[in-house]
Amino acid sequence: MSAKTRATLERERIEGFYTARRITELYLHPVQGKFDAVHLKEINRRIFQDLPKAGYPSLKPGEYRQAVPPHQDWVKERVMEGISVPSVVAYSAMDDKAIGQLNQTLDGINLTALSALSTENFSQAMGQLYAQLDYIHPFPDGNSRTLREFTRSLAENCGYELDWTRFNIDKHGRNVLCIARDLSVNLLALPHLRDHRTTRSVTLMLDQFAENRNMPDLLRDAIRPSRACAFEEWKEDEAMAAFPELSGAYNILQAAGAYGLRKFPEDRSQREEFIASVRMKIQRSLDAGEVPQGNTYRPA
Repeated sequence: MSAKTRATLERERIEGFYTARRITELYLHPVQGKFDAVHLKEINRRIFQDLPKAGYPSLKPGEYRQAVPPHQDWVKERVMEGISVPSVVAYSAMDDKAIGQLNQTLDGINLTALSALSTENFSQAMGQLYAQLDYIHPFPDGNSRTLREFTRSLAENCGYELDWTRFNIDKHGRNVLCIARDLSVNLLALPHLRDHRTTRSVTLMLDQFAENRNMPDLLRDAIRPSRACAFEEWKEDEAMAAFPELSGAYNILQAAGAYGLRKFPEDRSQREEFIASVRMKIQRSLDAGEVPQGNTYRPA
């Protein structure tokens, strides 16, 4: 093993040790802000705040990376587990135009409008937002961890849960996420590339992974309304305390219980099966972003 490889592995070990703790802290106590540039920078600063004192004084957490020299592109090559073809991804030049684009994207975040979207449309909006911010790639390092926390907290503020951990269970999940991210970023990068060699590499990557899912599509698997999660996982009193709008869902469930008792007075197992089917229908409505209303149960 070369000295350079050993140094890289040691950096990854130290970085992983400190940042994992800081990300957990952010999960418990998120940065409070307006989801603007200041907010984004503060998330990056908090995640990487320990590294300058841990032997990497040149690292400046919370500061943007330097602009790329003219006629050059900022490109990374990613080697994924079990996949022989590397993924080449290109990012913005992080020049004044890119910073302006970053500010415009962040200023366009409207929590009220996002909160009113269905689950499908919210997933699309979050996938597009993530791809745009990832293409700009404002920081020298740690953009993915920063953006995951930024979008997770944003989703939470809009009444949704964005579970990034589902993509880190195994190498397949990690690869699916990497490919979706790089596909979406490269589509945004392609019109702005400066070097014909980068254009060729990015075009090849888009062709090689064309059949894979992009970020807006992928996030449909990771986003659910918070109230839907509460209805599924919490006790009724806890869910109602956090989400009073669930009253209609529980009223329907209670009415269905009374109907089931009349319909199947002597068959407990059939009643339980019936109630489970009603609960599943309510759950599907909640997962779609709908809020069931009513005080009675009407059989189909």
